[in-house]
Amino acid sequence: MATDWLQGQVQRLLQEAAEALTAADWETVKQRALSILALDPNNSDAQGLLDASERAIDAPASNLSTGHTAAQVAPQSSDDLPTSFSDGRYVVKSFLGEGGKKKVYLAHDELLDRDVAFALIKS
Repeated sequence: MATDWLQGQVQRLLQEAAEALTAADWETVKQRALSILALDPNNSDAQGLLDASERAIDAPASNLSTGHTAAQVAPQSSDDLPTSFSDGRYVVKSFLGEGGKKKVYLAHDELLDRDVAFALIKS
């Protein structure tokens, strides 16, 4: 079990990754996710952020230079896109990507008034 200090470090890195995500700074998102996974190899949020950042970094430059986001590079049907989670606390802005176990969305936390990456476990 992680110590309180270690959990605090992971939370700080997740916050930095979320801020970089908002700014579409994919290299920073990737670096923070890798740091989190070094501390907590089973952190599903970090894995989702890493997967999304790698897709965004590997996307053709023509897609990104025209203003397309990673969610547009890896599209998902708008019919499948949820509008919110947790009784409206997290309002979905876009789909970031998915891995083998979860889908990751860019959402806005209405309570804390900040953007977050929201990982939804596939059922």
